[in-house]
Amino acid sequence: MNLPIFAINLDRETGRWSGLLASAEAAGLTLRRIAAIDGRALAKEDWTEIDLPTARKLSGRDILPGEYACYRSHIQALETFLAGGGAYGLIVEDDVLFGEDTTRRIEAIIAAVPDFDVIKLTNHRMSLFLRAVGTTEGDEIGRALHGPQGSAAAYLVSRQGAQGLLSALAVMKMPWDVALERFWDTGLKVYSVRQNVLGFAKSSAISGIAGPSGSYKSARLGGPSRLSAGALRARDELRRLHHVLLRPPLPRETPDYARDDAPRNTLLLFLAALAILALVSAVWREADTYRYAGMALAAVAAIRWFRLDLWTYSKPLIGWVGGLCLGWSLYVFIRLAIVYLGTHQLGAAEGIYLFPLFYATTGFSFLLFVRRPARFVLWFMILSLVFLAADTAYWDMLHGIRPEPWLFNNPIHASVAAGFIFLCTLQFMAYTAQRTDLNNVTRSLHWALSTAVLLFAIANIIALRSKGVWLALALVLLLLAVMILARGHRRELMVGGGVLAIVAAGVVAAHNIFWSTAGDTMIFVKSLVSDVLSHGVLSAFDRAIANDTVPLAAKERLMLWADAIEVWKRHPIFGASSSWLTEWQNRSYHPMIFNVFHNGYLEIAVRYGVVGLAFFAFLYIWSSRQVLLAMRARLIAPAAWSCYISTLVFFALTVLSNSNNRLAIGEAFMWFAAAFGFYCFYLRQQNNLVEPRTYI
Repeated sequence: MNLPIFAINLDRETGRWSGLLASAEAAGLTLRRIAAIDGRALAKEDWTEIDLPTARKLSGRDILPGEYACYRSHIQALETFLAGGGAYGLIVEDDVLFGEDTTRRIEAIIAAVPDFDVIKLTNHRMSLFLRAVGTTEGDEIGRALHGPQGSAAAYLVSRQGAQGLLSALAVMKMPWDVALERFWDTGLKVYSVRQNVLGFAKSSAISGIAGPSGSYKSARLGGPSRLSAGALRARDELRRLHHVLLRPPLPRETPDYARDDAPRNTLLLFLAALAILALVSAVWREADTYRYAGMALAAVAAIRWFRLDLWTYSKPLIGWVGGLCLGWSLYVFIRLAIVYLGTHQLGAAEGIYLFPLFYATTGFSFLLFVRRPARFVLWFMILSLVFLAADTAYWDMLHGIRPEPWLFNNPIHASVAAGFIFLCTLQFMAYTAQRTDLNNVTRSLHWALSTAVLLFAIANIIALRSKGVWLALALVLLLLAVMILARGHRRELMVGGGVLAIVAAGVVAAHNIFWSTAGDTMIFVKSLVSDVLSHGVLSAFDRAIANDTVPLAAKERLMLWADAIEVWKRHPIFGASSSWLTEWQNRSYHPMIFNVFHNGYLEIAVRYGVVGLAFFAFLYIWSSRQVLLAMRARLIAPAAWSCYISTLVFFALTVLSNSNNRLAIGEAFMWFAAAFGFYCFYLRQQNNLVEPRTYI
């Protein structure tokens, strides 16, 4: 390695020089000695290029002669380096020792960070180190959140770095080792290694600056000056903290979860795959399984992030939207606690509004564990076929009887689940058509699987007779048709045409079921809309409730909606939190025993008002944008975007007539949809397409 090494050594420290020279020769290195300035032989009146008043103010003590001499010696070493022709130089003090691996480690450091001003190779302290990049020799390069780190015993310097140091630190205001690492003040690219590259000799135990007598303590100033220096140090520490958190201009290392060659824990990946499938299992069986799976995924991801990723610059950051989710969860918790402390009442289904606490972290778990998305999608389709086949009431369907599913609490919930599976199957078919990596046999099996799932889903959607699901699917299919026509891909048009033919055949075959189930409701909705536009919402509701010709199911919903709106009107901005249940006891249509509003938007509005509605609306608009941008960047398949937006619109439409956000299927979908938005946000960070500013 053609690296000039400049060793600072006092003339009288012959023992130190001998030890340093011997270790250098053993490592195959050549030293150039820099005769250090002797502070003991230099009168204070001869000190130049030093701002003593500022130095006293910043340090809270007098500058020692040894400190001044050390400072000027390093300036001399830098000037000597610049007088030569090397691109990089190594400056060392005489109390260090070279090792057998020193040359290899320094070469690896320069290769990993070709553009730097200074890299400190030794430190006395290293607290809260953030790794920016690693070397082939295993050294980690980055910056420390807390300092000063102490020691300027060995550091690499580039030519531009030496020029910058001479310009920024020409006048001494603090000791050299402290001034050297203050990159936030000098504007230089200064980094450190986590583990010292050079060792310290036994002679380093006695300071060549302060000596064995502890001169630092005797140089301290009085109380007021010490307080002033402490305040300045606190400010400097905050500035350091801020600048260290900003990503330095170093090569971006690839995190282990993004590298194909990274070691993998097969058992952990298998368990994570089961947990992710369990997170969406509410479309197969109505249970709280998704909660335990989601919290387990979030916990594992959080432990991993705080243990490893927090201390790197390659970590995914939740951004300000992630911070908003955390803030929302804290807000909900505080409001619930206030109500509980006052009334000892928690209400019903209130804890689900705390789930945004887990959204960002669950998205990170997807980044950690979803290595082959196609496999997860395939297993989702296989399990959908198994559960749909098991839950389909064939005998009831053949005899025109509305089935009672055994995996769900009622037919409406099962119908919503079948609607989700139907829309996912459409995009699985589109994805199969787009893939070029499948052989003919595998492609045929995919087509057979998706066709079987599609037929089972359509049969259940029709037989379960949920008018809200029918309407939502009709509108979503219209949206998908527009999207397919806009893209104009031939394969998608063919698949879409085939699906529409199957759906149309199902509608024609079951037109009697559709009309007998939804005919009266369609006529009523038309008249209700006209009445709302003419007389207002509550007045139209009151007249419809008093009208004996209105279908009973519609009348019950109108009663619930009218009562919920009355509660909301009393708390329009922030809602009533969990105390809404107390006010619900005095509602207008008291004979109604339900405390479920059959409208997901009113569920949110009554509890958290316009603020709650705005939070969730913004969250899913933001998530949709992240998925769209990830698709445009080719980080996810186009079918993933179509699946995401179609299921999101479907869910948003179904909650108009049912409180699906209080059901397992709705809670799980909201969790997964938000987490997938964060997953796409992290994918974009990983590919340098976004640089979030919130470091949480």
